[in-house]
Amino acid sequence: MIQMNDPVGFHSPAGAGGAPHVFRLGVVQIAAPVLGGGLASIVLAYVLVGASGGRPTSGELWTWVSATLLATVVVPVLPPHHRVELRDDCLVIRGGGRREIAWRDVIGMEVRRTAGVRTVAVHVSDGRLITLRAPMSLLDRGFDDKAQVLMGWWTARRSGADRM
Repeated sequence: MIQMNDPVGFHSPAGAGGAPHVFRLGVVQIAAPVLGGGLASIVLAYVLVGASGGRPTSGELWTWVSATLLATVVVPVLPPHHRVELRDDCLVIRGGGRREIAWRDVIGMEVRRTAGVRTVAVHVSDGRLITLRAPMSLLDRGFDDKAQVLMGWWTARRSGADRM
């Protein structure tokens, strides 16, 4: 479900100029965790109210369910839209701000797994490890190909011999 705008060819790290490659999360990748968390919070609230000796009214239950469904619809369309752009001179990370990392400053990339979800982590020459928000393997069968494109761009654009 990750959308990738790719005007110069999916597996073409050399590219032909033009618009940059863009990775961003799909709506379902954003909405699914929100819905899951909302439903879990409804169950927890129901259990806590029941444990205190009370019983939630149908109005309270309707309010909880409505708030969860509203959050599931609204949250995916709210800014910031996290995305990663691959440009000839740098990697651009957007979402809550903009960060550019020159390809020459990237010393390595790796796929990391957290709670069963794989993401790409970038090792930067100043010692930082930056985990990219997109691409992400949650609900995306094309993650491996997208991670390869990302690593291919770095390999084609880094300066010097193998650095990691």
